[in-house]
Amino acid sequence: MIDVDWPVPTPEPVGTERSRSATTDASGGPAPSIAVSRPMLGGTVGVHIRPADPGIGGDAIDEGGRILDRVSAWASRLTRFADHSDLVRLNRDSHVVVPVRPTLAAVLDWGREAQCLTDGIVDIAMLDARVAAEVGAPVAVHGGSQASRAWSLDRGKRGARVRRPVGLRFDLDGVAKGWMADRALTRSGEHRLIVVDADGDLAIRVHPGTSLTIDVVDPRTPGAVLAGITIRSRSVDPPDTFGLATSGTTIHRWTVGDREAHHLIDPRTGSPAQTDVIQATVLAGSARAAEALAKTAVILGSNAALGRLSRPDVLAAILLTETGDVLATPETSRWLA
Repeated sequence: MIDVDWPVPTPEPVGTERSRSATTDASGGPAPSIAVSRPMLGGTVGVHIRPADPGIGGDAIDEGGRILDRVSAWASRLTRFADHSDLVRLNRDSHVVVPVRPTLAAVLDWGREAQCLTDGIVDIAMLDARVAAEVGAPVAVHGGSQASRAWSLDRGKRGARVRRPVGLRFDLDGVAKGWMADRALTRSGEHRLIVVDADGDLAIRVHPGTSLTIDVVDPRTPGAVLAGITIRSRSVDPPDTFGLATSGTTIHRWTVGDREAHHLIDPRTGSPAQTDVIQATVLAGSARAAEALAKTAVILGSNAALGRLSRPDVLAAILLTETGDVLATPETSRWLA
């Protein structure tokens, strides 16, 4: 898990919170920020803003609310837990070719890119395998065979269409959260710092002279911290964008019979990943990339993950193994608090 140390908020209207953040200027002085949040995506979605002008705090709150409204609208189209969502309608459709609306098409597009980015480890066509794991059932055909999960997204003048085998169902989950965080960040105004937190997938934009320290939480001990990552601009003039995400096997976990299982499905087997990594945190250039690569690190296990994460688009990576070892890529040291 990752944790921004936003102090206890002052109550606002139902579903919204406002607080001052732990953001500091590079000089070390206090930099009060505005934070608004709502229950969403099975957790909480928050927008944290440090305005360039302290006098526009009220405007920042309004802007944060508008961003949350937009994320809520996207989430209603992408969830698999609401009958009216575009995703559920796609998954229930019995046709081989199904038209899809723009938001779902965009996230499916990113799902395909994430599959390429991770050499197939992130696979959004694994809903049947995940549901089977949750109930302890045998893996369905679409869960165990990569060939049977082949699908495509065709874009044309009349919109987008999904072409897939009959019965193939999609699970967007973390892929959608990272996409929504990044997309929401593009809808924000110019501020010294803004963080869109989509239930743990963070999209961050920071101007030079401002920094933010985010704790990587130790899931084994309440209140314990593995490391602090300090986000600061890499450029002299324009703002810089980042994504920070954590994936692991300790939160979404259950017992089926005498076996424990978790939600991270290995597409090579169609079953919960057999891995020694219980948590991976990745800092990258976008929330969607950080989420995909953190998930990949957990599924692959520590030996393969460290090699996979040693790449230019990964700025930092911290892994926690089941034996208690904390591992990191060499580049991580420059971002540690």
